[in-house]
Amino acid sequence: MRNVGLVLRPERDLRDAIDRIRTWADASGVELVGALGDPRLPEHVASRPEASLAVGCDVVLALGGDGTLLGAMRLAAPHDVPVLGVNLGRLGYLTEVDSAHLEGALSALAAGRYTVEVRTALALEPLEGVPGQIAYNDVVLTRIPGRGQAALALRIDGELLVRYASDGVIAATPQGSTAYAFAAGGPLVSPRAQGMIVVPDAPHGLFNRAVVLSESERLGIEVLPTSAPVSIERDGQLLGHAEPGVTLEIRSHPDAALVVRVHSGGFAERARRKLGITDPAGLADFDLAGHER
Repeated sequence: MRNVGLVLRPERDLRDAIDRIRTWADASGVELVGALGDPRLPEHVASRPEASLAVGCDVVLALGGDGTLLGAMRLAAPHDVPVLGVNLGRLGYLTEVDSAHLEGALSALAAGRYTVEVRTALALEPLEGVPGQIAYNDVVLTRIPGRGQAALALRIDGELLVRYASDGVIAATPQGSTAYAFAAGGPLVSPRAQGMIVVPDAPHGLFNRAVVLSESERLGIEVLPTSAPVSIERDGQLLGHAEPGVTLEIRSHPDAALVVRVHSGGFAERARRKLGITDPAGLADFDLAGHER
């Protein structure tokens, strides 16, 4: 571990975390790199334009929450650099460690006691007014408040699956299955899986189920002529709007990014802890055979 990049949550006082990382870096002979022009960085931290921040780094630390981690993945993924998310906010489902365990995570990095996992992304093909995009959580088409329902047709590899009126549709990565897609009734999917999860948002009609596509299948979302205009969001950020008649094409982008794991717990442990999953009272202390746990 020689070079470590820092991606900081915007407009947040992170002095305590930065000081702790700087102390570790000085003791470990690690050079820190941050974004050019960020006044929160100490003087001796090297600075670069954001687009090249991750170049030559062994790891990028994302200090903030899930949004900061997703932003760091966009900077690090083109350079095959893994990202370690440090939660300095509230839930931080995607982040690996919280502030209280920062020193332990840094020690694990220095000692090589960590693993790297790959993450799938979604590639949104360009359309008029919206450039091509990579999403690490989800691509969402959603109705504009006050403009009426979204009328959409979903096609898989060009074949019609369903048409419905709804609030919109969510195309999520396995990592993003615990975000908007989960809130809309979608399944929990291990972030190590490949493929795409498609979840209708408050559909009007008999078909109200999530659909899981393989990594080789392409999703087409047509905004039908009877639809109101819809907004297009990527990882929670507004990209633009789509008028009736427009079709969006989304495909899975396997092995698109890398994340650092320093905890031994897997998907199930993280889901129970982060989402507050609890057992029914009757099963909390006994298994199904009646044996006390």
